[in-house]
Amino acid sequence: MKLQYQAHHEPSTGNNSNGNGIVTSAVREPDANSPPVPRIVVIGCSGHARVVVDILEENRSCVVGLLDTYKAPGTDVLGYKVLGSDDDLPALSAANICDSAVVAIGDNWVRSRMVQRIRELVPDIRFVSAIHPSARIARDVSIGVGTVIMAGVVVNTGCRIGDFCILNTSASLDHDSTMGQFSSLAPRAVTGGGVEIGAFTVIAIGAVVSHAIRVGAHAVVGAGATVVKNVPDRVVAYGTPARTIRERNPGDPYLGEHSNRERALPCPLQAPVFVDSLKSLTLIPSTSSEWSAYLERTTHDFFHTAEYHQVAEAFRGKAWLAVYGSPSKFVAWPYILQDIDVVESNASARKLQDISSVYGYAGPLACGCVQDTAFLASAWNAMVEAWLSQSAVSAFTRFHPLMANQSWIPHLRNDGGTAELADDECPEGKTVAIDLSRSEAETWASYKKALRQAVRRTLRFGVTTISDPEWKYLDDFVHLYYRTMKRNDAAPFYLFPRQYFRKLKEALGSHGSLMVARYMGEVIAAALLIEYAGIVNVHLLATDDRFVHWSPSKLVIHEAQVWARARGNRFLHLGGGRGSRKDDPLFRFKSLFSNAFYPFHTGRWILNREEYDRLTAERQKQSMRLGRKLAEAHFPAYRAPFHSMSIEKWTEGSTPSGNPEA
Repeated sequence: MKLQYQAHHEPSTGNNSNGNGIVTSAVREPDANSPPVPRIVVIGCSGHARVVVDILEENRSCVVGLLDTYKAPGTDVLGYKVLGSDDDLPALSAANICDSAVVAIGDNWVRSRMVQRIRELVPDIRFVSAIHPSARIARDVSIGVGTVIMAGVVVNTGCRIGDFCILNTSASLDHDSTMGQFSSLAPRAVTGGGVEIGAFTVIAIGAVVSHAIRVGAHAVVGAGATVVKNVPDRVVAYGTPARTIRERNPGDPYLGEHSNRERALPCPLQAPVFVDSLKSLTLIPSTSSEWSAYLERTTHDFFHTAEYHQVAEAFRGKAWLAVYGSPSKFVAWPYILQDIDVVESNASARKLQDISSVYGYAGPLACGCVQDTAFLASAWNAMVEAWLSQSAVSAFTRFHPLMANQSWIPHLRNDGGTAELADDECPEGKTVAIDLSRSEAETWASYKKALRQAVRRTLRFGVTTISDPEWKYLDDFVHLYYRTMKRNDAAPFYLFPRQYFRKLKEALGSHGSLMVARYMGEVIAAALLIEYAGIVNVHLLATDDRFVHWSPSKLVIHEAQVWARARGNRFLHLGGGRGSRKDDPLFRFKSLFSNAFYPFHTGRWILNREEYDRLTAERQKQSMRLGRKLAEAHFPAYRAPFHSMSIEKWTEGSTPSGNPEA
C-alpha cells in the first residue's frame, strides 16, 4: 500500500496514522474519530535502529520497545526496552502489546529476509514507515510501506519510492525518479531527474547518479562514484566515471567478495531423503506419513509426533525425523533445524544452523537396538553426518524423564569423533510425577499436609472444577496464562501467541483437554493437559491474579490426577521447576503432590568447533560493548542471553511447564 505524501509546509502539531500502516511527519493530535494510533515495535538495535527510534519520537509515534537477537530483554535503547528477539513477536502481538513494526536493519538483503520472516510469524502485522519532519518531500510523491526517510532528505515531485527502502541523511532523489523495493540511498547520495534504481540496490555515501540513468537490481554504486551511464543488474561499480568492477550475487556484502549464499541455502525437502554414504539414514519431514509409521513401532510420547513438530514449525525452524536402520531395528531422532541469524554481520557468507528440541520432552527413540552398542554408535555417526550436511554448528535436546532415553548417552558420545560432547550427560535436575497405579486414597494420603488443607479450603470457598475436552474455555485459559507469565516475569519466549494454542488444539485432537476451576461462574485457574500413551502431562498451568492466595491450581492438579486415573493412565507428569533446581519454589510446589522424582537430562553437542567458537566470540564482543556479562552455562554459548533476571530464570535447558502461582 502506498502513501501519497502531503507537503511538509502544511502545519503539523502531533501524531497521525492514516490507517494504512504509514507514519508520516504531517501529524496532528488524534481525536475521538481518529483511527487507533499504531503501537510500534522496532526490529533491530543498531545505530540505524536508534536513528529510526529518533524519527518515530520526532513524530510522537507510540514506540513500545525494540526486538534484537543480540541484546538481552530489558536493555535500554534511547529510553526504550528491548522486549526480546523476533521470535517473540507473535507472543507480543497476541498479547496486544504491539500491532505494527518498523524493520530497522540497514543491509537491504538482511532487511528483506527479516520482513519475510515477520510476515510468516505474524501475517497480519502492519509495517509502518518512518519519515523525519525535516525531510522535504513533494506533495505527489508515492512512498511504500516500511520505508525510512531520514533528516535532511529531499524528494522532488513525481518520485516513486518502493516498499522498505532507506533514504539516508541528506540524500536527494530528484524529480520523476524511482526506487525499487529494499533499495537504499546512503548519506548525501544524489540523483538527477528520471533516475531508476533497481530493487535491493545500494547507492553508497556521496555517490552521484546523473539524469535519466538506470541502475540495475542488486547492484552497488560505491562511495563517491559518479554514474554517467547505465549500471547493469548484479554488479559493483566504482570510480569517476563509475565502471563495473565485478559481478555480485544477491545478498553479498556490499564491500565483500562473491558468496555462495544462495547455493548454500538448504532446499526444503518434502519426502524422505537418504544422506549418508551407507544409505542407512533417512531424513523425514513432518509432512510425510513415514514419520508416524516409525513412531508406531516404538514407545513414544506426543512430544515426538509429527503433529506436534508441525506446531513448532509454524513458529521456528524446520522439523525433521532422522531415522537410522530398518523398520524392525532403528534409532529415530526428531528435532528442529533452526537458522543462526547473524543480523547485520557478514562474518560468514554460509548459512549456519543448529539443532534444537521442541518445547517439551522428546529426544531419540529406539526400536530393537537398545542393547546393541555397535548399532547405536553407527546410528550416532550417521546422525552427526546428517546434521553436518545441514550446516549445523551444535545440537541440543531435552530427554524424556519417564522414558529415560538419556541412558543411551554413553553410546552416543563418540569420543574423539566428529561431534564433541559439551557436557557429560547434562543432568538438569528432577521432574515430579504422580503414580496413578496407586489408589485415589493412597494418593491423597501421600499429599503433603499443607496441600490437603489447601485443596479442602478451596472447595469450602465454593470453587468447582470441570473437565473441558472441547476447549470451550480456551480464551479464558489463554487470558489467564498471559497474566500468569507476566506475574512470574517469564521471558517473552513463553508468551505463546494465540495462534499457537489454536494449532496445538488441532494437533492434539482427542489427546488434549483443559481442566478448569471456576468460582461464581468465572474461570479462576486452568491447566492444559496432554494425554498420550498412558502419560498425562500438565503442559501449561495458569491462575487468575485475584485468586492466587486461594491456590486454585492445587485443586486443578488434584482433579487432573483423579480424571487421569479414571481414564486408565499410568502417570500424571507435573514437570520440574525453573531450570529444574530442587531448591526452586516451583519444584517445591509440585513436590507437594508426590515424592516420585525422575531425572531430567539434556544433550549438548558441538558439531563445528571453529564456527561455534567464532559465533561465541562474536556474542562475547556484543556483551562487552554493552558492559554486560553473558549468562553462564548456557548452551549453545552463542545464544547465551545477557545477564537479566527475567532471562536467567528461563534458559534453553529449562524444564517445560514452569508456571508457578506466586
